[in-house]
Amino acid sequence: MSMKVFLLALLLLTSNCSLIDEIIKTIKRFLQNNVDNEVIVQFMEIFRNSNKKLYPSHLAKNTEAFKNHINAIKANKGYIEDQKNYTDMSYGMLPLSSNGCGTIATYNVLYHLTGNNNIDYASIVDSYENDGIVLYGLLGTSAIAIEEYFKKKSFKTMSSSKEEDFDKIGYETDASVVLVYNDRDDIFDSIHYMAITKKEGKFYFHNLHKSEGIPSNIGYDSISDGVSKINNGKSKGIFLVGVSKN
Repeated sequence: MSMKVFLLALLLLTSNCSLIDEIIKTIKRFLQNNVDNEVIVQFMEIFRNSNKKLYPSHLAKNTEAFKNHINAIKANKGYIEDQKNYTDMSYGMLPLSSNGCGTIATYNVLYHLTGNNNIDYASIVDSYENDGIVLYGLLGTSAIAIEEYFKKKSFKTMSSSKEEDFDKIGYETDASVVLVYNDRDDIFDSIHYMAITKKEGKFYFHNLHKSEGIPSNIGYDSISDGVSKINNGKSKGIFLVGVSKN
């Protein structure tokens, strides 16, 4: 596992350099065929930032900007469904529209579990910026940090990086955050977090990405059913944390 993590780091640090293209392609092929989900989770954790901020606090700016999104959230029945419109908020070194899916998934699960219409979303972002953001936001949010966030809020959690566990966790918890590859055939096509809520035995995915044709009001019979259909059927699960009320 340590060799795979090293190669992931090597690829990240050299992908924009003037290396021979064939070397990069070889590394990518190796990783595509050999990296399992737990390696990805631990890789993100290795580059998790803690008290090493290269950017100013965004709390005040994000608090003010979030007011611009209240009406859209109300129209979406309390959920954030339109990450691409959050260009006026920041997460680490990037606009939140680019890398804030983990923070949005956290918000959506909290709303589902609490019914609180006044969740301080800017504080959620600030919390992850202080501990949980990966490479200053260039790689989003650590999956482990998301589970830790809910534990600190006194929710019960269950998690796994094995897709075969996802449905069991989904059935046994009240809501979930799932991390997926956007394209199972190209793991370098980025990854994405979504909240999954339950209602009357159906599972609903929120803040879909690359799936504009599939609205969030479609209920699936299981988490695996939903993952297999979103993103034009190309998604592949990496990590799932189920969250329950006490």
